Amino acid sequence: MGILPKIDIVKELTELFQQGYIKSLRSSDTGIGYTLETLLKIKENNSGEPDFDYDGLPVELKAQRETASSRVTLMTKTPNWNPLKPKEIMEKFGYKDLHGRQALKITLTANSFNAKGFKLEVDKEVERLNIVHREYGTVAYFDIKELMQKLSDKIYKNLILVLADRKKKGKQEYFRYTKAILLQELSEEAFEKLFNDGLIVWEFRMHIKEDGGVRDHGPGFRISKNHIDKLYKKNKVIFDGSKLSEEQK
Repeated sequence: MGILPKIDIVKELTELFQQGYIKSLRSSDTGIGYTLETLLKIKENNSGEPDFDYDGLPVELKAQRETASSRVTLMTKTPNWNPLKPKEIMEKFGYKDLHGRQALKITLTANSFNAKGFKLEVDKEVERLNIVHREYGTVAYFDIKELMQKLSDKIYKNLILVLADRKKKGKQEYFRYTKAILLQELSEEAFEKLFNDGLIVWEFRMHIKEDGGVRDHGPGFRISKNHIDKLYKKNKVIFDGSKLSEEQK
């Protein structure tokens, strides 16, 4: 790990909050995080290393729309495609999407089968997390040790989650960063509980291209922002724009 930039995130967010709504620098779902990282002069990376030093603590930064019902990606992870390959799974269990392509875009949980007959099941004897079809059985699997290693690599043990209000003018999106929560001490036990409760999901997003190849949209483990703090042993609000507004009245 190289030398991390020192950022006083509370001071920076206070100044950004006082600017009001800020134009998104990227027109996609990732615009909220990209815009904040750019304003903080943090280089975009997918290395899993912390983004900056906050008060002597190495932290990773994530940003989320305050009202978003969408989930936060914890990590992207492709399973071991055994006994079936992705193309075989789509041919066997998929459907025609709006573009007429054979596809399978589904969300899997550990506590129930989805509408397409899939769920996740832990096999502790062989330390595997299986992707199971109700009728066929296991179609692919994850190695649990690899999964936990990827989790600890991708989601650093300390995280600052920044929430933002958003508004749109035409197609242009604007953000006002309103709150920051410091989350400390990532817990693998908490991950297991949230997973077993169906609050951590795995999303399969693939279709077969015209040339017969497979287009993979990055299958990943995701969690609602409303539950991400439960992954950590400690959480603390370090910036709250609403309190700043009260003080300025």
